[in-house]
Amino acid sequence: MLSQTGCMDPARPTMMAASVIPYEVNSPLWSDAADKQRGMALPAGAKIHAKNCTTTPAECAQGPADDGKWVMPVGTVMVKSFLFDGKLVETRLFVRFDQTTWTGYSYKWNEAQTEATIVGDERVETAFKTGARTVTWHYPSRVDCMSCHVTTAGSTLGPETAQMNRVVGGSNQLDRWDDMGLFDAPLPTPHKAALPDPLNTQVAIEQRARSYLHANCAFCHRPNDENFAEMDLRRDVAFKDTGACGIEPHKGDQGVPGALVIDPGRAANSVMVLRMMAPPDDMDGKHGRMPKIASYVVDQQAVSMISSWINQLGSCPQ
Repeated sequence: MLSQTGCMDPARPTMMAASVIPYEVNSPLWSDAADKQRGMALPAGAKIHAKNCTTTPAECAQGPADDGKWVMPVGTVMVKSFLFDGKLVETRLFVRFDQTTWTGYSYKWNEAQTEATIVGDERVETAFKTGARTVTWHYPSRVDCMSCHVTTAGSTLGPETAQMNRVVGGSNQLDRWDDMGLFDAPLPTPHKAALPDPLNTQVAIEQRARSYLHANCAFCHRPNDENFAEMDLRRDVAFKDTGACGIEPHKGDQGVPGALVIDPGRAANSVMVLRMMAPPDDMDGKHGRMPKIASYVVDQQAVSMISSWINQLGSCPQ
């Protein structure tokens, strides 16, 4: 039972415990339109390490784009709850057991919202009633969790300075955590530039597109990944160096002969967009949806935004 983990408030089972530090991110990972509540629990006295590629370049073997990436201490529990219409459907715990081992656990909420029960180690699909509608939801398998939370990206996906650099409750959450002594060294100031909200139309569309790709794709599409190293979609990599623009796809054209990963001015001929709209992958990964797992509903706003960005590109940068 989730109530037995210590991560939830005993008096209010749908609320995180006081020991769990809530946080928000600038560019959220798409999760089939679910709302999210996020938190992290750190062992007593343990500290977060934020990579500093300037003072310690050796810890940034894949270049300065990893600057500000967080390394969570052993014993950390990352907590994330998924909601529709204000009703919890799932809470996930991601636990660091030792220097090399993280494990994810999914808990399924009952409709009365009084308790959540651990899900087995296989992927599960369910229909969940929120009151206003019935939502189809997929609880990931343990293997699914580790397919995205890869060690090459640091295992945790959201915790990094650019994601956390935002004002919450009237103050910057980075400054607040620095004052709480959560880091093993003070964070450099001014803080690394925040990732922009991909839906904020006041921001240039290329910045929004790169922010979305960073949050949703770059944990696999980076130079040290086993399967996707030919492309680097981290926000701070120059667009000309991403290996995406004007490049023939390495893993299929999605049935569009002559398609490129990004074809400037032609979103309909760009595999990046085609994969965002592809049917969800089956267990053999045959359909080509990106991300490969944990995505069953097309992010239509993101498809529109990425398509608009590609359509306004005149050419690939040199």
